[in-house]
Amino acid sequence: METATCGPRAGMLGLAIMAFGGGIMSNTREGRPGKASAAARSAAALNRLAARDNRLVQLLSRLPAFRSTTQSMTVQERLFAYAMSLVIEAVAVALRFVVDDFLPPGFPYLTFFPAVILTGFCFGIYPALMNTLISALVAWYWFIGPPGSFALSVQSMTALCFFFLVIAIDLGLLQLLLAAYASQVRARNDLAYNLQLQQLVSEEVDHRMKNLLATTSGLIALSQRHATTPAQLGSQLRQRIQAMGHSITLLRGSLHGGSADMREALLATLSPLGLSEGERLVFEGPHLSLNGTTIIALSLIIHELGTNALKYGALSQEAGQIAVSWRRYMPDDPEDGDEGERIDLFWRESNGPTVSAPSRQGFGTDLVTRMSSGLGGECTFAYESTGLVVHFSMRASSVLA
Repeated sequence: METATCGPRAGMLGLAIMAFGGGIMSNTREGRPGKASAAARSAAALNRLAARDNRLVQLLSRLPAFRSTTQSMTVQERLFAYAMSLVIEAVAVALRFVVDDFLPPGFPYLTFFPAVILTGFCFGIYPALMNTLISALVAWYWFIGPPGSFALSVQSMTALCFFFLVIAIDLGLLQLLLAAYASQVRARNDLAYNLQLQQLVSEEVDHRMKNLLATTSGLIALSQRHATTPAQLGSQLRQRIQAMGHSITLLRGSLHGGSADMREALLATLSPLGLSEGERLVFEGPHLSLNGTTIIALSLIIHELGTNALKYGALSQEAGQIAVSWRRYMPDDPEDGDEGERIDLFWRESNGPTVSAPSRQGFGTDLVTRMSSGLGGECTFAYESTGLVVHFSMRASSVLA
């Protein structure tokens, strides 16, 4: 049995795959001068309008009545609101006694209407309802005849009904105002969030496109060193780019809430080669959710091994089989201080032609070596009498989502 080991040193292509699989990098784009200046003027105008609106929103947000529509008030804030409402009511009662001698009959609620409205605007509907009840009782006892009693007459009933009707209309309109303010604040927050998300997505698309081109460039450079004819170069590039396309499809699904399981990633890579899980292809291992870097790198690795098995390995024979297994474990004696969970992945071929170590490192071995180096571990090739066995040892923190 002969073995070949590829260590953790990452090549240029491996670094490109790592960058493509994860991370967000800022990008700037230059536009035409005329369009840029017009966009700048529009942005400046929008900023001025936003600044003016922000000042108004900030002013209203200081009032407990408006602040309570978007966030919960503490007990201290509630007590403060009711205390200040009582102060407003006390001032209204005092002013009503002061101006009583200067008013003609028929104005029992002159100072109470503004007190209730001011209370509702500043401190909320419930403190306003409290002052409404206090105002009605004070006016009924002292300023609706006969004074000094709660006698119920047609005159007092009419005055009280009129007072409650006007207050109900005022507070109803105030409630609509508070609801509109809360809706505006939520809309502004949603807009700000969506704008940030849009910018983030735009930067992510730019970033991934650049890294996709860098990965493709690395594949071209790697293929050129091993291809002997233009047709062979084209075939190699087409197969590797198709493998990348399948991995990107799986990655996009995982980003939108789908699954990115180890088994699914392996099937998505091998299915285009005409392979499916069954007698000739066996999977065994626990559920593992992979991150974006691992999905891309693992897809290229497994595609390369699967293609090689179809051409020269176990699957080139009728009875050939492939077993792919993986495990997650905590090593008893971590090497080089590399603590933490590990993941082992085994590719075992059997019932195929006799295999032997190659005299030189070809494209497939070179690609697998570079890709596996980005997964935080090492890979080992064992050319056993029963078939090729490839062992990948990876850090769980580098592989799992």
